[in-house]
Amino acid sequence: MRNLCIPLFGALVPAQGGHFGAILRGAAADGSEDYALIVAEASAEIEDATWADEYKTIEGADSKTDGPANTAAMAAAGLALAQRIKALDLGGHTDWYLPAAAELRALSATVPELFHQKDWYWSSSQYSRSYAWCQDFECGSSNALFKDNEFRARPVRRVQLQALNT
Repeated sequence: MRNLCIPLFGALVPAQGGHFGAILRGAAADGSEDYALIVAEASAEIEDATWADEYKTIEGADSKTDGPANTAAMAAAGLALAQRIKALDLGGHTDWYLPAAAELRALSATVPELFHQKDWYWSSSQYSRSYAWCQDFECGSSNALFKDNEFRARPVRRVQLQALNT
């Protein structure tokens, strides 16, 4: 295995369409175990978004770690927030998604400066028919809050660690 030259957390990685946010363990979409999260530029952030306008269970959107699967389930169920994120083409990349709860917590730990400190952010992780997980970037707390609250949403994408070589 060759050595990797990983950028600093928060560094802009233009070829990947955003900022290097975190390294996570688990099955990435490309089949590798470890992956990096790329955080979209602040201009792609969605303000005053609801997770859902009505309370209903979204089948397949309850993973705490699989943001792409959650976002796909949300979009398939017709949820506007997920459809808006899945339609993004940023930096030539179209694989953006709403991060799962664990991914958002990792970003809170590594790059809180990339997010508004006074606002909550939606994750793609559903808690129940009425609640979804959110993340606060000022204090680092997570909570399940009503899906019809208006919070911010920040798209992310997964990349292989090798893609971060500078």
